[in-house]
Amino acid sequence: MPLQPNEVKTENIANGAVTTSKIADEAITSAKLREGAVKSGHIASRAVTTSELQDRSVTASKIATGAVIAEKLAGGAVTTAKIGELQITNSRLQDRAVTTEKLANNAVTTQKIANASVTPAKLSFTPPSVARPITPPIATAEIGDGQVTPEKLSFTPVARPLDPPVATDEIDDGAVTSPKLGYKTVSVTIPALALSGDSGPDPELVGGQILGSYPSVGNSPVQLRQIILSPLGSVSVSIWAGTAAENTFEVVVLRQ
Repeated sequence: MPLQPNEVKTENIANGAVTTSKIADEAITSAKLREGAVKSGHIASRAVTTSELQDRSVTASKIATGAVIAEKLAGGAVTTAKIGELQITNSRLQDRAVTTEKLANNAVTTQKIANASVTPAKLSFTPPSVARPITPPIATAEIGDGQVTPEKLSFTPVARPLDPPVATDEIDDGAVTSPKLGYKTVSVTIPALALSGDSGPDPELVGGQILGSYPSVGNSPVQLRQIILSPLGSVSVSIWAGTAAENTFEVVVLRQ
């Protein structure tokens, strides 16, 4: 007797009796699949296409190391937050990529500037060598102590011969100071009613020689008795008779 439609129930089917050949194409729908029934081994290679993926379903753990290449990144997708600290090395920078706006204030230090790179055009001022007029000449006060070295001179300092001697026009006004002279003038005062006076020791006059003397303006008429230069460089002057007022004498001593 033939079977009637819907006569075969679940309980009439033996376990394992329904094989692949018994199942019609596209007969198993999503509703027939139990949760978690489809494993990795059941999915054919390249079977999961873009349309099969839900939005945001591909998380970081699903992406293999090195799988995301440059062509897979959308324009502007790599933002500042996506770049780790110290990840941008020299090889990552294009030539001329670091512009003025990219430099922090005071970022360019002396060590960052190559030798001979600072040309006059880079200076915010005109170097004195081209700005200062030739006249008036450079004064002594404009030159720092110890700045004029032998190589800065256009002549050799020790090359000038002693003969002929230095002429007057070779000496600048005010250049010959007292220490440059071979002699020294010493003032010696004889107090009122006294017969002698002393200048006190002077190391500059030790071993010197008395050249002469002359009275200061306003002295009383007196007669000199003796002028002595002591071994300590002290000059003493004596007169024959004291006066009611003090008298001062200028004694010229040749330095040794």
